[in-house]
Amino acid sequence: MHILIVEDEQMVARALVHMITSIFNDRTHILHHTETLSAAKKYIENEKVGLLFLDLNLDGEDGFTLLADLVSRPFQTIIVSANTHRAIKAFNYGAIDFVAKPFVQERLVQAINRLDLKQENAGAATAAAEVLGVRHRGSTRLVRVEQLAFAKGADNYSELHLTGGEVLLHEKNLRQLMCVLPQSFQRTHKSYVTNMNLIQALKNHPGSKYELELISGHILPIGRNYLTNLRTRLD
Repeated sequence: MHILIVEDEQMVARALVHMITSIFNDRTHILHHTETLSAAKKYIENEKVGLLFLDLNLDGEDGFTLLADLVSRPFQTIIVSANTHRAIKAFNYGAIDFVAKPFVQERLVQAINRLDLKQENAGAATAAAEVLGVRHRGSTRLVRVEQLAFAKGADNYSELHLTGGEVLLHEKNLRQLMCVLPQSFQRTHKSYVTNMNLIQALKNHPGSKYELELISGHILPIGRNYLTNLRTRLD
């Protein structure tokens, strides 16, 4: 895994590097540290970062600026900050955890394990993101998740199908997307994630073929591996 730490306090940065290296042990990883948002942005634009540890106060700069600009990228974020009053906003932006300073290694282990757990149980969303970032016409556009009717896998990306009919391309794949979406979303097929609030009917066809009808009129396939969980949630 390619890991980036954005932290301007040298003692904290050294502690993070030491603890993260110890946690990952012999698992293959690349670990890079930068002190400024501009350096972090440049690094993310040129390297395939998988996990970001981000401080929110970097010599007067707001770490959320980086998330607002790059939230569309396919990395996951763990906030490490003393500004605990900003935790809700962090989760709204799709952070998978908020580690308060001062921290201990056990708390970092918990945060990293949470990432692993979310990836293993990506059939049901459990996070709390309220917005998704999409690169659009040279800038990042923030889309509120309630506007998302369903997402369709497109190789290493996801097609976001909005309630108004617009289709946008997101840089996270479906598995990564499920790590940040709220509980109202469910994996309903290997290639589809669906907004449960917009389901109108579950249709049963001859030959054990099942489909979902959305309020918008879209008809989506249902994978057999997802049918039981889907029925449980719809009952």
